[in-house]
Amino acid sequence: MQKVTVLGIGDGHDAGVALIQSGKVLAALQEERPLNIKHYNGVPEVSIQEVFKIANIHPSEVDLIAIASINRVYAPTAEYPFKVKFFEKISPLFHGHTFSKLYVKILHKFRDIKQLKKIFEQLGIQDKKTVFIEHHLAHASSAYRSCPWSYEEPVLVFTADGAGDGVSATVNVCEKGEIKRIATSTYYDSLGNAFYSEITRYLGLKPYDHEFKTMGLAPYGKPEYCIDKMKKIIRINPSNPLGFENTVGAYLQSVQPKLRKMLAGHRFDNIAAAAQQYLEEMILKWVKNAIEKTDIHKIACAGGIFLNVKVNKLILEMPEAEDAFFYPAAGDDGTPVGAALQAYYDYCVQEGIKPEKVPLTDLYYGPEYTNEQIEQVLKQTNWIKKAERYNDIDAIVGEEIAKGKIVARFNGRLEWGPRALGNRSILADARDLKVIRRINFAIKHRDFWMPFAPTILEDRMGEYLVNSRSAPYMILAFDTTEKRNEIIAALHPFDLTCRPQTLNKDWNLTYRKVLGTFQEKTAIGGILNTSFNLHGYPIVCTLEQAIWTFENSELDELALGNYIIKRSQT
Repeated sequence: MQKVTVLGIGDGHDAGVALIQSGKVLAALQEERPLNIKHYNGVPEVSIQEVFKIANIHPSEVDLIAIASINRVYAPTAEYPFKVKFFEKISPLFHGHTFSKLYVKILHKFRDIKQLKKIFEQLGIQDKKTVFIEHHLAHASSAYRSCPWSYEEPVLVFTADGAGDGVSATVNVCEKGEIKRIATSTYYDSLGNAFYSEITRYLGLKPYDHEFKTMGLAPYGKPEYCIDKMKKIIRINPSNPLGFENTVGAYLQSVQPKLRKMLAGHRFDNIAAAAQQYLEEMILKWVKNAIEKTDIHKIACAGGIFLNVKVNKLILEMPEAEDAFFYPAAGDDGTPVGAALQAYYDYCVQEGIKPEKVPLTDLYYGPEYTNEQIEQVLKQTNWIKKAERYNDIDAIVGEEIAKGKIVARFNGRLEWGPRALGNRSILADARDLKVIRRINFAIKHRDFWMPFAPTILEDRMGEYLVNSRSAPYMILAFDTTEKRNEIIAALHPFDLTCRPQTLNKDWNLTYRKVLGTFQEKTAIGGILNTSFNLHGYPIVCTLEQAIWTFENSELDELALGNYIIKRSQT
């Protein structure tokens, strides 16, 4: 079988890199991690170099380079240049698909990729064929080409986010490897940007980053007080039931003056509740319309809106949906994988090669460190004298959690996507509600209303989750059973739902040993798992970042490989 190796690059918002071979992801890394800059926007120079080291592949083996196509100057986190500000002013007058495509075409024509070309020259791959994959095609590809169903089965793929390449949402019929787009919504008619992100901004939170805080706040409010206001901002397009229509008559920051008039006097929690409920109503109606039109009942989803786990929960519960898959790196951080998978498929078709479809398994795509490297850094940072080494470190970590200690675990390969899945995690006993205050105020420095999440042994998930199913990526939410008090600190405090990582017996045996030991000591089948970072920083990537985070928090213990440092020893 001929191997085809593709380098996938996303150099916009949440920049990152993926290296795939014959449809399988060998390595992937978000640039925010090594640089320690959350939501890094720009060329992922470090990650391009690193993925080859992680995969142990020489750059000369690359057959193709795929770039997830989005113009960087229009990234939400960048300072808006004049041409973008001007575009915002005139776009309400010309917000149709033709104008959207024209604008993107102009921006791409003048797109500067000199920095990328310089990196390619350094790696000796400047002569490799380079293709640009449209933003929402990359999202669709990440979902379709990673879902558990074969290319022989028809799949209905939805993408929805703020915007990318002039588009904010798409509906796609996918079969026999081909992705056929049947509906689009423009950037102006964005359920993400023009609605949910602007509500997030109105609440004093950071748009394009803190939408999860709006979702977390929503259960505390009463949506009925201002749900009618939400319906004046956006709706399903009456002439296109597979698309959305902006009805507020403004875009991005221009929405704010109208929101101030519409929502004056309404409580912040009620606004969040109404926004969340209306988002759910819009997405469910959109999905239902597409299922009715196509008669396809297996669906796959990607794009930043599908990081909203409450929306995903309701999609799974739809009677019209036979099954649903949500690509875990649903935001722009997932586009390097989607672009690479799409470029691989297209290359195979062109070259007469049968493309391989590799369903998603674990997400441990990043770098890892040996105990020798850990020991060297411990010596350099003067922590070696206070560190203890254990052969059975995972059992030790499980025992310490059972004793009530809050432990940061740094072991194995770094996770891909927005969630820590045990290898770069802060772990605690979820029976104890006191850990919420300790982690929030002494370690994570988070907003008080935000929930934590559990890791649950998959063979015990039915004890804690209503309508339980394998959920290994923290991209799904569930109602909880009467045994919820055993993991109470890892649930949403108000509605008692949870966003779990279910841990099977095959993907992460060392982390499984941590939970297995905790279970032996407590008879409980789950623990609290939150990402190993301080608020405002990305998940730790390097040993130096891990030690710095330990030093600047009140974590009880830090487990690095087979070493452990205890606060009581410092």
